[in-house]
Amino acid sequence: MVSEASGVFDGVRRAYDLTILFLMEVIEEIGTDPALGLLHRAVERQADIISDELKRAMPEGLGALDLGLEVYRRFMGDVGAEVKVLRKDVDSVIVSVGRCPFFEAFLDVDVDCGYFVSGLCTNLILPSIQAVMKRFNSGLRLEGLTIRETAEDRCLLRILLDGS
Repeated sequence: MVSEASGVFDGVRRAYDLTILFLMEVIEEIGTDPALGLLHRAVERQADIISDELKRAMPEGLGALDLGLEVYRRFMGDVGAEVKVLRKDVDSVIVSVGRCPFFEAFLDVDVDCGYFVSGLCTNLILPSIQAVMKRFNSGLRLEGLTIRETAEDRCLLRILLDGS
């Protein structure tokens, strides 16, 4: 029997298979820069939709970093990713992402691990999450410390406020 979390994860991974394949076709057809420009516009529209949804469910009274962490957890948790807080202090939060449907989708469509996956994650997934965070607090920033290159790796990301 498949667990609900596994089913969600697999469903998200399959949806991203199509998204990544489509993006690769668009890049091949119109070129990298125009495709990334279109992607940026789509990211901004998606951020409006997701932030409106999350605002209705967000706990009251969270500080800026806790708010950023909650947005990140919900964004990634809703797709079945494994997210763990490694360190939290007054300036930043460091999270580790293990099982990730986005990464596995890259593997499904035969995107080579390493530099290319890192570029896709940096240009597709992280900007998407960053744009949602900015809807909650314009000073929130998400930075990739380590983007996984193999299935055994983990991503390390830092959530911080500009100026911290």
